[in-house]
Amino acid sequence: MSIHPHLSSKQNQGRDQEEDTRKASYQARREEVFRQRREREKRQREEQAQASQSRRGSDERGEGVENLFERGDKAINKWAAKASDSSYDKFLIGDHHTADDVVALLFGALGRMKDERDAAISLISVLIEERSRARAQNAVQHRVNEPSNPLYRKVGLHEHCPNHVLAAARKSFRVILHPDNYPAHMREEAERRFKETEAIFDEIRRLRGS
Repeated sequence: MSIHPHLSSKQNQGRDQEEDTRKASYQARREEVFRQRREREKRQREEQAQASQSRRGSDERGEGVENLFERGDKAINKWAAKASDSSYDKFLIGDHHTADDVVALLFGALGRMKDERDAAISLISVLIEERSRARAQNAVQHRVNEPSNPLYRKVGLHEHCPNHVLAAARKSFRVILHPDNYPAHMREEAERRFKETEAIFDEIRRLRGS
């Protein structure tokens, strides 16, 4: 029994089309992987540039703060370098792979993803620790910078503020606390606060000898 040449030609064309479709699908997957990799590398370069700019700006705040974030910067650079070298090309599944090959490739890709996840968790932990240390340092610095004289603290001023700042603050308090600005049932309390604040500013002026 012979096969009609026309039918044989159609079958060959069908197989060729299927092969072309598989190749096109594989090529599309490969191009998508490359596209994602390029985007990831672009984001990493932008993040590194921003981190570098932030470090330059932090120089103005003193060497102590720079040392505080040194560990976090090293962790970010290490992660960025490792991520830029990361490639899943060898895990791409081709038409020539058997079922066992596919399973092995998938497990390999999962292992790589787990390593990257663990590295990301480690980086996040470092950054959280650095942020906590920075907050603690800022809190200590804030306490150090608080005005030592309680009179100034009551009106929200620093002990060494210039006289024109003191005068402006007093004028503002007078406007805000003047009893005429309050309804009748609140004027008594407003007058008490007004007189108390005036007494504070009078005492500050006396201490300054002005």
